[in-house]
Amino acid sequence: MGETLYSDVIYVAVNQCVPESELNLLWTLKTLRVKKLCLLQVLIPFSPNPSCGLSKSEIKAIQDSELKTSYDSLYKYRDICSNEGVNEKDVGISLVSGYDVGEEIVKLINQNNIKKLVMGAAANPHYSRGMSITSRKAEYVSQHAPTRCKIWFICKGKLIKTREGSFDLGSDSLKKLGTPTQNPNTGNNPDKDHSVNNESDADCAPEDYFCPISKDIMRDPLVAADGFTYEAKNIRYWLNVGNNTSPQTGARLAHRDLTPNYTLRSLIMDWLQHHPNYKH
Repeated sequence: MGETLYSDVIYVAVNQCVPESELNLLWTLKTLRVKKLCLLQVLIPFSPNPSCGLSKSEIKAIQDSELKTSYDSLYKYRDICSNEGVNEKDVGISLVSGYDVGEEIVKLINQNNIKKLVMGAAANPHYSRGMSITSRKAEYVSQHAPTRCKIWFICKGKLIKTREGSFDLGSDSLKKLGTPTQNPNTGNNPDKDHSVNNESDADCAPEDYFCPISKDIMRDPLVAADGFTYEAKNIRYWLNVGNNTSPQTGARLAHRDLTPNYTLRSLIMDWLQHHPNYKH
């Protein structure tokens, strides 16, 4: 049987400015048969000139403020999805940091085996009938993203261009998959004594696949307010017994919300399928 349209997570690249990407997200929700989606945002880090006169604490405060603004915008997009009938637990969030948005999106497509992506073709004020892609980052993604990824380019809630994907995921493609990009890091180093039938490096699960709490490979990874990813049952137990701090850093958690990490879950499932003898 053929693959149904909603069998894969649809990634939607969104801007930190919600009004800029809201119509594109609504187009996705109303046009595609969305069952699960992941909101993708690239945060360009604040990097001041050394002669700016700002202290390290002032720079850190600005960086923290920008990070909070990005997460706040992603939560607003998630609320839009909920208002359109998508279950909140089926809306993932992927926030990555980099200086070139187009390059970071292509990198994420390659690393996380993304097969369906929606992104802006241009800023909303540039919309006109019969227009083509004018965004430099969109053009870069269109030219450099792997052919397996189908991409819809949208402007002001209107479809501008569709780049069809081949959906050809042979074993060679899977072997090239890297570990997920996440900011901050998804976890600390796991113990080295996980038993494996084959002791070769190829059969050692990547360290990001392990829950920082249990040190076991995750099956249902969730991102907490500290930015780290944990196995669902472990982080929920941590919170349910009254903890309000990060299991990793000990810092107080800003909130108790948990967000599915579909990117990491997909990578783990693919890895386990290709390592059926793996024991943990």
